[in-house]
Amino acid sequence: MLGIYLNLIIVSCAVSAAIFALLFFFTRSGFIILRSYVLSLGLITFFLDTGFALTGFSPDLKKATIPHFVGLMSVNAFLLLEILFVLHELKAKASVIIVILSALVAYMMSDFLILTSSTPFLYTRFNHYTSYIIQSKKHFSFHYSFIAVSAITLFSIGCIWYTKQKTKHDKIFASRLIFANLLLILAAVPEIIMFHHPIRMPYISFALGFTVVFFLWYAAADDQSSYMPTIENTAKNVFSLIDTPILIFALDGDIKLFNPSAKRVLAIDGKETKPLRSILALSDVEFLNLIAKAKRGLNTTWKTRVIANNKPCFLKCFIKFDNAKDPYCIIGTIEME
Repeated sequence: MLGIYLNLIIVSCAVSAAIFALLFFFTRSGFIILRSYVLSLGLITFFLDTGFALTGFSPDLKKATIPHFVGLMSVNAFLLLEILFVLHELKAKASVIIVILSALVAYMMSDFLILTSSTPFLYTRFNHYTSYIIQSKKHFSFHYSFIAVSAITLFSIGCIWYTKQKTKHDKIFASRLIFANLLLILAAVPEIIMFHHPIRMPYISFALGFTVVFFLWYAAADDQSSYMPTIENTAKNVFSLIDTPILIFALDGDIKLFNPSAKRVLAIDGKETKPLRSILALSDVEFLNLIAKAKRGLNTTWKTRVIANNKPCFLKCFIKFDNAKDPYCIIGTIEME
C-alpha cells in the first residue's frame, strides 16, 4: 500500500505544479519571459510527475513503458529549458545559444532513440504498483550522461550568470536557482544505486526532487517579479503615494480602483467594486449627465458631497481613451471644500 500512497503524492505534486504555474502566468503582470518559463517548467513538472506516477499505477507492464518514457524525457526537457533561460538572462549571442542548444538537442534526440528502440529497463510488478530495474546498463549510462552534461552546463553558465549580476537581489535570485538544481544530485542517488542494487521505487526521488526544484523556481521567480521595477509597478507605487483622492471608474459608474487617500477621505471599505453613487451624493440627473458627457469624451467637474461624512467636495472627471480614440474609463479626483 505504501507504493500506492507514494504514487498518489506524486500525482498531487503534478497537479499542484500545473496549478501554480498557470496562476503565476495569468495573475502576474509584465515579465512575459519569466512568466512563460515558470509556466513551461510547471507543465513539464506535471508531465514528469504524471509519467512516473502512471508507471507505478500501470498494471500492464508493456504499457508502463509509455508513461515512464514521458517522465524520462520530461527530465531532459526541464534541464534544457533551464539552460535556455540562463542563456537568455546572460544575453548570450544567438550563435552561442544555437551552438549550445543544438549540441544538447542532438544529444537528447540520441537519448530519445535509445529509449524508444531498445529495452534498457525491465518492468516488474510489486503487489499494487509497477517498478523497473536496469536491464541495459550501457543504455542507461548514456541517458545519465546526458543529464550529467546538461547539469554541468547549467551549473557552469549559472555561475557565470551569478558573477555578472550587479545588485544583491539579482545575485540572490541567481544563487537560489543554482542551489535548487544542486538538489537534483540527491534526487539522482537512488537510480545511481540501481546499477548495483535494485530499488523498488527509484523514480520517487526524481519526481519529488524536480517538484521541489520547480517550487523553489516558483518562489524565486515570484520574489523577483515583485521586486523588478516596471512602468506598471512604478505607476501603482506613485498612485499609492499621491495624497489626493483618486477614483478610476468605468463608464457605467462602477469604481474599479482607488488609492489609499481616496479610501481614507471617502471612507471606502473593502476592495471590491462599488458604484460611484454609493460614495458620492450625486442625483439621478447629475449621474446620468456625468456618464453621458464621459461617453462623449468630455471632462467635467461636479459639486457634490461625501456620503460617509456629508462633507462638500468637487469631483473632477478626466476621460481616458483607448487606441481607437473611444472613451473607456473615467479618472476622478476629489477636492474637499
